[in-house]
Amino acid sequence: MVEINPWIALGAFVVTGLLLLAVLWPTEANGRRLLTKWGVAEPSAEQVAEGVRYLKRRRVLYPWLYAVLWLVPKWGDDVDQFVVVVLTGTLLAELLALRPRLGARREALLTPRGLFDIASRWVLLSYAVFVGGAAVHLVIHPRWTALAWLAGSVLAVGLIVWAAVTRPADGDHAADMALRTRSVHVAAGLGVAVVGGLVHPWIGILGLLMWAAMANTAPRTAKIDR
Repeated sequence: MVEINPWIALGAFVVTGLLLLAVLWPTEANGRRLLTKWGVAEPSAEQVAEGVRYLKRRRVLYPWLYAVLWLVPKWGDDVDQFVVVVLTGTLLAELLALRPRLGARREALLTPRGLFDIASRWVLLSYAVFVGGAAVHLVIHPRWTALAWLAGSVLAVGLIVWAAVTRPADGDHAADMALRTRSVHVAAGLGVAVVGGLVHPWIGILGLLMWAAMANTAPRTAKIDR
């Protein structure tokens, strides 16, 4: 069997990732479809631009994150690398969004924004129950690296949720709230997918199904500003 130089393999992967990024590069159609799915009816050109920018923040990071994680030594636990990449990309994108965009038109809220104003209670409760069950299982049947992965994923999801709630408003209110909701729901789903793979392969499949369900849960109606 021919051994491939790891650096050549890494380079080939990065090139492939960049080609996929070029194919999946966010367009106006992607931005419009994203906002429509998350509750913005007939989005305007300005709203579509926000949706495209939201997607770019994430997709630009994915090839490089996969390359970095490919170099990290494997700990032996069955953690889906793709899910970790997407979760990490979501986290970095939300943290980058904490810094207000230069020249952005911001709409101030007259009432405080809470987590349940943008996120489904079903999604958040399901995530908490799933993580709690996994934590109990991993404490009863100790696997310390799995517990470390669990703690890291919970921290990542917590930071994403915090950033999605507290980051500065960016442009149109309706689009901004819809994208915050998407961030929370997708992060919770990714967290469940990571945790499921730590417990058992069959639970991992359930986690992936829950990720799909959470990432497609209709957003709550945004709180009306008074």
